[in-house]
Amino acid sequence: MSKWVEQLNSRQILGILYGVCITSLFLTAIGAWFVRDDTISPTELLTLRWIWMTGLVMFITAILLIGRPLITRMIRQNEKMHAKQTEMQSVIEASKQNETKLQYRNELIEVLASKESLLDYSAVIEKIVWLTEAEFGAVLLVKDNEITSVVPKGMTAEQQEDLKVQSLLLKRVMISKSLEATSKKVADQIHGYPYYIHETVIPVKDPSDGTMIGCLYLACYDEPFDASETSELNAFANQLAISLLRTRLYRQMQQDRKETAQLINSVREAILYFNYEEDTIVGNRAFIRMFDELQFEYAGYEELTAVSIDIEQLAERVDQQDLFISYVERVFNQEPPEDGLSISLDQGDCFLQVYAESIFRDGKIHGTMLVLRDVTAETEIDRMKSELVSTVSHELRTPLSSIYGFTELMLERDLKESRRELYLKTIHDEAKRLSYLVNDFLDLQKMEAGKQTFEWETVDLLELARDSISFYQETTDSHHLHLDADVGQDFKIEADLEGMRQLLGNLLSNAIKYSPEGGNVLVSLERLEGQVVMKVRDNGMGIPSSALPNLFGKFYRVDNSDRRKIGGTGLGLAICKEIAKAHDGHLHVESIYGEGSTFICELPTSKEAIHQ
Repeated sequence: MSKWVEQLNSRQILGILYGVCITSLFLTAIGAWFVRDDTISPTELLTLRWIWMTGLVMFITAILLIGRPLITRMIRQNEKMHAKQTEMQSVIEASKQNETKLQYRNELIEVLASKESLLDYSAVIEKIVWLTEAEFGAVLLVKDNEITSVVPKGMTAEQQEDLKVQSLLLKRVMISKSLEATSKKVADQIHGYPYYIHETVIPVKDPSDGTMIGCLYLACYDEPFDASETSELNAFANQLAISLLRTRLYRQMQQDRKETAQLINSVREAILYFNYEEDTIVGNRAFIRMFDELQFEYAGYEELTAVSIDIEQLAERVDQQDLFISYVERVFNQEPPEDGLSISLDQGDCFLQVYAESIFRDGKIHGTMLVLRDVTAETEIDRMKSELVSTVSHELRTPLSSIYGFTELMLERDLKESRRELYLKTIHDEAKRLSYLVNDFLDLQKMEAGKQTFEWETVDLLELARDSISFYQETTDSHHLHLDADVGQDFKIEADLEGMRQLLGNLLSNAIKYSPEGGNVLVSLERLEGQVVMKVRDNGMGIPSSALPNLFGKFYRVDNSDRRKIGGTGLGLAICKEIAKAHDGHLHVESIYGEGSTFICELPTSKEAIHQ
């Protein structure tokens, strides 16, 4: 019977149980119907009792034979369901733990992929220690087989130092370059009993050549890592190697970037770099200085300065604005011109040579360097060369023409003695003029090269001024030369007499020469502490303010038609400047155009006085 019941499913058993119960209830209801009054006979009463007994027996039998197995089955199913629920809960817990580990692995991969500084590897070792359930660990960075730094997790400073210096396990790994593990029995005051520490060191190697670039150190108490965990540690080490190489490459790129910026900032030419891919423009230090009025924020010597360029604003100082704007617009449009452009700034105060150099990457234009080279010095040299050729040709040609002409006349004609003597005197004067020109040029070259020799002696500037004034007064009738000095003071200095004579003579000659309408020329002497100030003032043509900065340059002459009529080589003031410099003095000029000039020479009384 029980086997038959067990073969039935729960629905069938419940159906049978419900049928028996309903039948027993039906029989009981019938019995209750017949005994609802007192007229029932004893025979009927006995029959009803059998009916009730039958229903009761059927109900009890159904409970015993069908209900009990059903309850037993339900209990068993409930137990199975509880076991499955417990198993499922365990699976869920394991799944959650695996999900957490997977999350940590993903975070570890992200950390290894994103770190740019070695100091951030504390997050790496922290996650590796958690994933491996180790007690503590460290990432050790290696360079040239030497440990350079330790990034620990859960380690004291003493443990880190012991690991670097005394760990035999680490030394074995440095030699074998393979994973090594060891277990050692230790005892300390904290635990009070001996226990085992299982240590593992995994080398981190450069995959390209196998050299060690780091180590991964882990320690645990329970048991050593098994084969699967060791395989996982090797995977961590490979990922760490890639991260370390990326970090090293990033740091090298940063260093190269700084060196490149320093190199470009050290170049004296102003440079703008147009990066077409990143749509940025950077400039070097020379560019920032050249256009400082645009107020760029200088990024420093190790960085290139990002600039925002307004072409029209940039071209405000350019004298050839239309040409410059057109040139830069072609650079902006990624069509850099092959030819250069010569421009000037601030009304010819500065001259620039502009050219563009394209930078290509993978056969495509990546950017363009716009270079603005300051050629002011070269332009000035070219101007001076032109001045030299013009001046020398003019100054040499005039006396040479006179010498040639008068010599030819003397050779081809029979001249009177008086005429011959006049021609010889003219030839002598012109030859002397040539000699002075050549000597001035050679003297200036020697002074600039520091090869001019001076004979130092005590020179009385008062006496020298009197002699010079007397000499040059004889050369002119329309000028009146005067001396202003306190004869009671001492105007003696340590100097070269001929040098001082040449300096004062050139100043007096210029004062007379550039006062063509005559007038007064005043030489004044003033004694100050440790120096004598000598001034030569005239009331002549004066000097334009624009010419003052170049006045003491070689062959420089003010570009003025009135001055062009006056002879000269443009060497006199340059020689005066070099003589004053050789005597530790200073020569400068104050002038009002059209009213006259004053040349001021400050000379120390002795070589020691200038340093007091």
